[in-house]
Amino acid sequence: MIPMQALDLFAGTGWGVALQARGIREGGVEIMPEAQASRAAAGMETIYSDVWHGLLGDDPRRFWHALQIASPPCQPFSLSGKGAGRAALDDVLRAIVTGAYRRPERLRALGAETDDRTALVLTPLAHVYRDRPLWVTWEQVPPVLPVWEACAEELRAMGYSVWVGIIRAEQFGVPQARRRAVLIARADGIEAAPPTPTHSRFYERENDRLDEGVLPWVTMADALGWELSSRPSPTITGGGTETGGAEPIAKLARYTSRPDWVFRRPATTVVADPRLGGPGRSEFVKGGISRQNRPGSLRIEAHEAAKLQSYPDGFHFAGGLGKQFLQIGNAVPPLMAGAIIDELIAPAAHRPAPALEKTPALAAGGERQVA
Repeated sequence: MIPMQALDLFAGTGWGVALQARGIREGGVEIMPEAQASRAAAGMETIYSDVWHGLLGDDPRRFWHALQIASPPCQPFSLSGKGAGRAALDDVLRAIVTGAYRRPERLRALGAETDDRTALVLTPLAHVYRDRPLWVTWEQVPPVLPVWEACAEELRAMGYSVWVGIIRAEQFGVPQARRRAVLIARADGIEAAPPTPTHSRFYERENDRLDEGVLPWVTMADALGWELSSRPSPTITGGGTETGGAEPIAKLARYTSRPDWVFRRPATTVVADPRLGGPGRSEFVKGGISRQNRPGSLRIEAHEAAKLQSYPDGFHFAGGLGKQFLQIGNAVPPLMAGAIIDELIAPAAHRPAPALEKTPALAAGGERQVA
């Protein structure tokens, strides 16, 4: 039996960790050299670097896959309430309605006319239109929800059942309050649905409130042994806020003067950041915080940020510190990714093994797995 395969567009490493744990072969598409190196060190396969190669390349044997995953760049319209963001969002919604994704050359031309990232966000839809994978899941920041909703209508027209909504990472054991817009689609006759939470949602205005029938959310103190003891970590990003910027943990300074900012382990060195406080290095000491440190200047280490993203201990990120934080902050938390994957593929274990059929595109003797 051919092992299950997943095409992971804009791959990074978060989805890859979850796929590896489930024995699913991942064909990753990743353009960032440091992320490619991180993937290689983890034994992940990068099949090509530029997502356009998969749509415009002339390789007759494409990476056939039952599951398609994508976390495309959405910065142009991630702040859709503002003028430029709203215009970019309108551009991509117009491209969906006019069917630009059905012709990769036309989609690429759209990027040249507007912003290349506007076209990139629709490359996953273009892949689905061409390849018709059995399962699909996409993830991005919450302001992208209107894009996923518009794409859902196109997917339903192709015969997919689709769910679109917000998934909260802390509800799946990630020690972080992270909200993401997620699309889940399936063409196996099962109604698309989000994964069932295993942990409580974190309520920002009611910190003591917990959902019944599930585990409590995991705090930063639970994950690292120090810091926030009565709430999950703030959102870990590739920038300074939930939608981008320069600092690898969102709005960290506003938490460091709160009474629940508790130090619970000895001797940890934390690099200060001039954007959040005084420059230089600051050290934690047993029983409290040293005089040299100012609470507003804290910055977590890369391996701690990875832990808050639910990466396994010791996962290696290549590149300098900035590139490491960029990879960590942009990643899908592996625990959340695993829950989404399980929701999609679990019913497959109870179905007969898929058949193989010849396809014109693989006339050279290749075979395609179909369910």
